[in-house]
Amino acid sequence: MLFIIISSCQTRNEFPDVSNQIDFAYKQLKYSDKVSDKNLNGIRYFSIDSLLIETIGFEYRYKLIYDSNNKLIEEYGCRMYNCDVGSRKLYFYDKNKNLIGNFYTSDSIVDRDTITFEQTKFYNSNNLLKKELIQSGKNVKGKYFETWKEYKYLDNQIIKEFETHNSDTIWIGKYEYNSDNNLSRIERKLGDKYEIEDFEYSKPNRIKKHTIKSNEHKIDKHTSYSVNNNSTEYIYYENGLIKEKIHFNHLGEKRWKYIYEYKTKSTKHNTVYN
Repeated sequence: MLFIIISSCQTRNEFPDVSNQIDFAYKQLKYSDKVSDKNLNGIRYFSIDSLLIETIGFEYRYKLIYDSNNKLIEEYGCRMYNCDVGSRKLYFYDKNKNLIGNFYTSDSIVDRDTITFEQTKFYNSNNLLKKELIQSGKNVKGKYFETWKEYKYLDNQIIKEFETHNSDTIWIGKYEYNSDNNLSRIERKLGDKYEIEDFEYSKPNRIKKHTIKSNEHKIDKHTSYSVNNNSTEYIYYENGLIKEKIHFNHLGEKRWKYIYEYKTKSTKHNTVYN
């Protein structure tokens, strides 16, 4: 089924449209509308199977490569828009097709079978993610750190989450679900500190609003925006594709809005695949 979307707004391209270089079925055009000025912010290209195959933005370009089973095996980041040079992120899976780690390189030729990479994701006997490395590196004092998340399940749904920084527990999370088995709340606490995420849905599996509230960082009258206290609303086309994403601060003031439009490869009509 095809849905027709006609755009009458004038936009300002700040990067090239390379549609003629890509074999795609349809593309998603992302516009920013921060202050009543609508500008093209990015283009994402999809295959006939609705797989994301390429992303173009201001001074960046990413290609996604899949195997014959539509499993992502590589992401290639181009320098500016020149894809003769760039960086590669290789994806590795276990025998059950679970993602277990990545390998980063700028070499154009590598042997996937001999690469040594760090496993960062671990699974239980039901192929459910039980533990993953979220972040690692050195802090401002030069000390190495690792941040991990561990998950507990009931009937194949996450019910608890434990986040640790080195050996210290920094969050204990509890997951709740609605009658459609969609995630409705994540409540993270440690002592008096809390972070709560709420999810509302317009239809099963179609999120309408995401809200996050936390007292981890102080908010006062001078705070205009808090990364841990905000909300995002989502609006969709009839076929379920995202139409608008609107972001609000802790006072309910709109911070920014993204508008999404879709076009098939044909340039004669603006159409959307369902």
